[in-house]
Amino acid sequence: MWIKNLTVFSAKDPFTWPVSELEAQLEGARCQPCGSQAPSSEGFVPPLKGEERMVFAVEGFVYCVHQEITRLLPGPVIKEELDERVEQIQERDDRRVGRKERAELKEQITFELLPRAFTRSRRTGVLIDLERGRILVDSSSSTRAEQVVSVLREALGSLPVTHAGGESAPTTAFAGWLRDHRQLPEDFGLGDRCELKDVKGEGASVRFTAVDLGREEILAHLDTDMVPVRVNLSWNDQLEFDLTDGLDLKRIKALDQFQENLDGMEADDAVAELMARISLQGNALRNLLDGIYQYFQVKADAA
Repeated sequence: MWIKNLTVFSAKDPFTWPVSELEAQLEGARCQPCGSQAPSSEGFVPPLKGEERMVFAVEGFVYCVHQEITRLLPGPVIKEELDERVEQIQERDDRRVGRKERAELKEQITFELLPRAFTRSRRTGVLIDLERGRILVDSSSSTRAEQVVSVLREALGSLPVTHAGGESAPTTAFAGWLRDHRQLPEDFGLGDRCELKDVKGEGASVRFTAVDLGREEILAHLDTDMVPVRVNLSWNDQLEFDLTDGLDLKRIKALDQFQENLDGMEADDAVAELMARISLQGNALRNLLDGIYQYFQVKADAA
């Protein structure tokens, strides 16, 4: 388990669910096999192979895994079969196939081909911080993260969380950090990547990688209509990540000291290793997010 990207949803208050209750509710929302005529299926699965537990809990964190199974039926395959059948009808009946009939044929072809389509499984880790009332979804896509939270909400019956948002504009703060890194929150350092976007023109963007973010070329862009929408940061010499203007974390990477702690974990016991990783990264992300949210005065509204 290693969370690489982070979309965070927050509640007003800490979560008070007993772990046993979460276990039972996610068991009831277990991902079922994709039926022959079903385009997809989703739910939750055990985080570890060979283990039936749906959740693993340690130090106020609960880890679970969402899974979506999708049947792969490419559009070109359907189109090729549809074109062949339309051609056969036109030659046989000497008539033109109308739009409505084509739609009916397409639906019939999809029905016939779906059971033979391959399936693809996609898993998404979810770390629940009970003490802070946060749902941390390991996804770089906000749409995907919303989908996972929606399934979790359905499983739990109620989940009053919203995507995190701050009182102050992140882009304004980002620009201040680029101009003077001393404006960064405590324990945070400026990295070597950023993305600037033209918010008033055509939305053009420019990315800088592996450079000194205080260079004149970057600062000159800030005097135009370009604003920073993504900035590479480090936290407490433990983690490196990109912070977006939506306060999501991308490309989370362990720095040397943190990586040594990961490498030193007992790998012979899969359960013990997972629990240790949940504790180690969970506590780091909790403290990191505390710093960011305090700086941006993040407040959660009930969903």
